[in-house]
Amino acid sequence: MPDKEKKNKEENIEEQDEESTAKDIKNQVKRDAIIKTLIIIGIIVVVNIIATQLFTRVDLTKNKSYTLSQVSKDIIAGLNDNILIKAYVSENLPPPVNNLGNQIKDVLDDYRNISDGRLNYEYINVSYESEGDQSIVTEAEGYGIQPVQFQVTNQGKMEVVNGVIGLVLFYKGETKAIPIIQNAENMEYEVTSAIMQISNENKKKIGYVTGHGEYDITQMQRINQALTTQYNLQAVDLSLNKPVPDDVDVLLVLGPKSEIPEAQRYLIDQFIMRGKNVAFLINKVVPNFQQQIVMGEPVTTGLDPMLENYGIKVKENLIRDMQCGFVQQRTQMGMTLLQPYYYFPKITDINRDIGAFSKLPEMILQFTSSLDTSMTASKNVNVTPLLKSSDRSGEVTGFFVLNEGQFQNLPEQALDTLFDEPGFLLGAIYEGTFTSFYNGKDAPRDTNEGSAEFNVQHKSQSEKPGRILVVGDADFVDENNAQTMGNLVFFMNMVEYLADDAGLSEIRSKVFSEVPMEDVSDDTKRFVRYFNLIFPPVLVLLVGLFIWDRRKTRKKKLQASESE
Repeated sequence: MPDKEKKNKEENIEEQDEESTAKDIKNQVKRDAIIKTLIIIGIIVVVNIIATQLFTRVDLTKNKSYTLSQVSKDIIAGLNDNILIKAYVSENLPPPVNNLGNQIKDVLDDYRNISDGRLNYEYINVSYESEGDQSIVTEAEGYGIQPVQFQVTNQGKMEVVNGVIGLVLFYKGETKAIPIIQNAENMEYEVTSAIMQISNENKKKIGYVTGHGEYDITQMQRINQALTTQYNLQAVDLSLNKPVPDDVDVLLVLGPKSEIPEAQRYLIDQFIMRGKNVAFLINKVVPNFQQQIVMGEPVTTGLDPMLENYGIKVKENLIRDMQCGFVQQRTQMGMTLLQPYYYFPKITDINRDIGAFSKLPEMILQFTSSLDTSMTASKNVNVTPLLKSSDRSGEVTGFFVLNEGQFQNLPEQALDTLFDEPGFLLGAIYEGTFTSFYNGKDAPRDTNEGSAEFNVQHKSQSEKPGRILVVGDADFVDENNAQTMGNLVFFMNMVEYLADDAGLSEIRSKVFSEVPMEDVSDDTKRFVRYFNLIFPPVLVLLVGLFIWDRRKTRKKKLQASESE
């Protein structure tokens, strides 16, 4: 009996020791957890303190949207005087602009850091509710920064408040206002273009031919505003023997709708002979929407023989492409649907080896014709492809039916036959020493009443190598119908390229670049559809089984340890 009591007592002591040991282990685990938590909190606090003193940003965007471009750095480095930027920003603005003030500070800090002391800024808080800020409000409005209305929710009610988010630049006694900053992504373009405009004392001149139904740059609001930042624009009237002015650096021929008289074609030829650069955006076939069946009709500009003399041929055809833009179509139920329209090729095959177009993701042409380069070899001219159609495209010649419904309900085999030709050349750059089309001919003259005395001295060959950029479509520059900002970016970058300017093309392409969706096959679409349908529930099931198995294994281990 004493032995049994002694044994029980020893067992009780052992159980107490085990319980004490287990309790000590739990306490130690708790202490370790608390210590680790405090260490982590301490690290976070120290990192935040260091970050406030040594601020930096890491730009992980594809196009480095939050990093100043080399162009901006070069323009700042070229300033020969100090520049001051005043930022007028209202506080307590509603989303999505509530954090824009801090982003503006970040961008202006970047400019200041690269300026070597040439650029400074003042950040001014503006409150329309404070009477003490009325002088600041008046100052901002005097520079052209007008209040903008924002809707805010106050105690469940919608209210309208006034606010400003604008910049004013001061340089050599001149001022330039940016009335509103809409987002941080576009800010570098806005600021750098304003700096260029206020500091550029010798702007190049861009001429554009008029009088034959061409597009008028002054009627293109966004293009006109962007180009006048860097250039002086001039309409060029070639009638009555008026040559292209000597101070024009680049000439644009933007989709003439009627024939250009030969006397005027001669003046364009002689401009090229000066070694100057020209862009020809040519519509060879245009739609006639006045008929029930939309037909394509050829356009006669009179330019073909002259262009062929330079090694350039725009074919009288239309290119259709499975990779395309959309048109709106009304159904019998009165609904409006977006319908793929194969005569609006979406161009993603862009020559990005050329810096001006290196970051342009896509553009959409309209009723475009292809280029024939077979003549260039005999003309001693180099041709560089610029724009090509996709691998699933086709050519239409002779008879042009353009109704969007003609491709509906066609079997896949028929579509494969219609879109079986890859890579039509739709835009190209021709470089070299060009020979005048009018060599050995009498120089044509305008004999209409009021014509000026003809005083053009004929040049038989270009004085220096020049560039001619050709696209088989001009309608892509129409701002009212552009389906992508890439069209407008391409046009503005094209002008800079022909003007031999680094310019803003790098920033502009970075700002407006839209990552295009790649054209994928039907099999890929089906795979993605079923993958999205099946994979998520299967993944949840597998994770659940894994957790259940771990719990089951843990339970068995606990039971085994308790039995021991």
